[in-house]
Amino acid sequence: MEATVPDRVTSIALASEITISTQFLAGIIDETAHPIFVKDRQFRFVVINQAFCELMSAPRDEILGKNDYDFFPLEEADWFRRKDTDMFATGESQVIDGESFTDQQGRHHVLATTKAPLRGPTGEIEYLVGIIKDISQIKAAEDALRRTNEELERRVRERTAALRDAQHELMRKERLAVLGQLAGGIAHQIRNPLAIISNSAYLLQRLAASRPDPDLDGPVAMILEEVWKANRTITGLIDYARFRPPQPQPVSVSEIVARVLGSLSVPENVTVRSELPDVPQVAADSEQVREALTNLAQNAIEAMPAGGILSFEAAREGRCVALRVRDTGPGISSEQQRFLFQPLITTKANGLGLGLTTARLLIENQQGSIEFEDRPGGGAVFKICLPVLSAQSTERACCLARPAGRIGRATEGP
Repeated sequence: MEATVPDRVTSIALASEITISTQFLAGIIDETAHPIFVKDRQFRFVVINQAFCELMSAPRDEILGKNDYDFFPLEEADWFRRKDTDMFATGESQVIDGESFTDQQGRHHVLATTKAPLRGPTGEIEYLVGIIKDISQIKAAEDALRRTNEELERRVRERTAALRDAQHELMRKERLAVLGQLAGGIAHQIRNPLAIISNSAYLLQRLAASRPDPDLDGPVAMILEEVWKANRTITGLIDYARFRPPQPQPVSVSEIVARVLGSLSVPENVTVRSELPDVPQVAADSEQVREALTNLAQNAIEAMPAGGILSFEAAREGRCVALRVRDTGPGISSEQQRFLFQPLITTKANGLGLGLTTARLLIENQQGSIEFEDRPGGGAVFKICLPVLSAQSTERACCLARPAGRIGRATEGP
């Protein structure tokens, strides 16, 4: 039956209304701030808005009818295709956070995309609609915040460690100060009766000389030997307890080493080697440095009873002169290294355990440092650092040191 005039008018009005609505809807989509796209089942772009064109850095007519592989690197295009295929297969909407996207200018973006299926009259999925939010700036801000937090955490850890180390150092110095006062008092109390014992032993020795008695000679010699050992221990206690402020003067490390070697009794089976080039003078109390170096050298001698080589080496390192004392003894075990420079800890049968502690205090008194260095192949190395004589000579030298072994016959050169 032929349509009546009113029916034709109604159809025309309805078509016009649909056209107006479609244009109105297209206008709304085009003016939306977020990029919007529609793909058909061949994954071609069939609808896009202006925001999507701006995101792609391409005009509309260059995008419509094409797919992801026409615009994106292969890895990104494969990712988009897999997600689109999943949505067409499952018919379920997707929310994808953190998609990587590279535009036509090579700029990298991070996207949050929502994809939904669009069904036709038969209920079959004919299109997918995607709405994009560019979260690049948000991600950049999150990354910057994360890096800032990590940096703050690192600084907090460093400051906490520095405070802990400072607290331990303060406690160590307080303990050493108390120990020094106690050691000094005990030493003075013991030295007086030792002097009486020593004088009496000398009298007995003189009497034995006028009337030889084999049964008397041995005990008297033993008394004098033990008095000498006890007096040496007391001297160590007094040296440890008696710390005066340093009197820094320009001094050469070679002069200090020469004085140390001149005061030592070096066994014949120990050779001393000195490698002391023309390094700058240091600002230090030469007497205190000599005492510290003598302790290291004496330790070196006692560590090489079967003989060996003791070396003194000097070199400039930054703002300090580094003086290394090396020996060829058995070295120091990792377990013993943990307790180096701690007072009253020693492996020697008759040792007091104050030699290294005293040496460390004396060197630190010069704004210097002393620490133990590992030596491949055995032996021991102490590295003493003293500030170079300069306007910055009061700054603490950053150097290391190591406990030494024994000394030997003094011979210059290699």
